[in-house]
Amino acid sequence: MKKMKPYIIMILVGIVLICAGQFLKSDYYSDMLFSMGVGIIIAEGGHMIRIIYWQNPKRREEYEAKKRETHINYVDERNQYLRMKACHITYQIMTIALLILSLMLALFRVDAWIMIMIFLIFLFQYLTGDIVYRILKRKM
Repeated sequence: MKKMKPYIIMILVGIVLICAGQFLKSDYYSDMLFSMGVGIIIAEGGHMIRIIYWQNPKRREEYEAKKRETHINYVDERNQYLRMKACHITYQIMTIALLILSLMLALFRVDAWIMIMIFLIFLFQYLTGDIVYRILKRKM
């Protein structure tokens, strides 16, 4: 039960969002709140089903083996390096994608605020990557 407490709380938050969506007069915002509530309930319900499935005594041994393997993969230096490399490559791909997207939007002559928003996302990503790099560099 202790493992399920956060999921139960989030399901209650989902129910509150659904109820709040029913009482709003604006169709747009009420639909948004209702959809967020349903999404939270479904996601957290899925997590609870997963926990119940793996806590079944018949699957105890398989669950412990899976947990050990996950821990080993998490601690393994090669896997840590591969995760960091994958993040770095993804960062580079997203940076290029944002720049190409802003170029394409400029060619299609979209509104200036859309271009500014895409550029600010690119700038935020670049600055965040640089700040995280400097923090990690100091720690090591």
